[in-house]
Parts: sequence; structure tokens; C-alpha cells
Amino acid sequence: MPLLARVAFVTALIAVSIGAVLDLGHSPVVRWNDKFEHIAAFALLAFLACAAYPRAQRWQRVFARLLCYGLLIECVQWWLPWREFSLLDLAADALGLCLVLALPDAWIGRRPPE
Repeated sequence: MPLLARVAFVTALIAVSIGAVLDLGHSPVVRWNDKFEHIAAFALLAFLACAAYPRAQRWQRVFARLLCYGLLIECVQWWLPWREFSLLDLAADALGLCLVLALPDAWIGRRPPE
């Protein structure tokens, strides 16, 4: 099962990375739908990361690394003329991570670290 979860996790990382750099049109107004997309994407990444690496320390490894990934995405977007850096997007990423990582281990199929 972890092999399948790892393939799904890497696939999701690639999909999120591609979606983060595409030109989707510019809107100067904060789109709340966009924030829900960030929450959903990072909740999915956290869920898949927990399934792919069941013995990884949740908060020290999974949360920190995926939040750094979200910051990296925002930094890349800062350099793209059709995208923009947004701390609100990063906050939505963190919320998505917290929603999954705060669940009990049994709910996300994790084994406690040894």
C-alpha cells in the first residue's frame, strides 16, 4: 500500500506544481474559491504523505516540508507575471495541512512512529 500511496503522492505533487505555474488569468480581487482550492490541495497532499510515509513524524516532517513546498510555490509565483505571491494562499495551505494532520492516526491509516 505505501508504494501506491507514494505514486499517488508524487503524482499529486506534480499536478499541484503544474497548476501553480499555469496562466489562469489575472484577478486583482481575492477569490475565496481560490483559497478553498489551496485548502483542498494541501489537505490531499497531507493525506497522501501520511499514507505514503506512515512512520514519518507528522508535524516535524510532513507539515514542515509541505508548508515549505507551499512557500516555494508562492516564491516561484512571485517571479511569474501572470501569478502573484500571496501570504493568504500560504495560510490556506497551512489550514489544509492542519485539517488532515490533526486527525487521529486511525482515521488516516497511520501507524505510530517507532
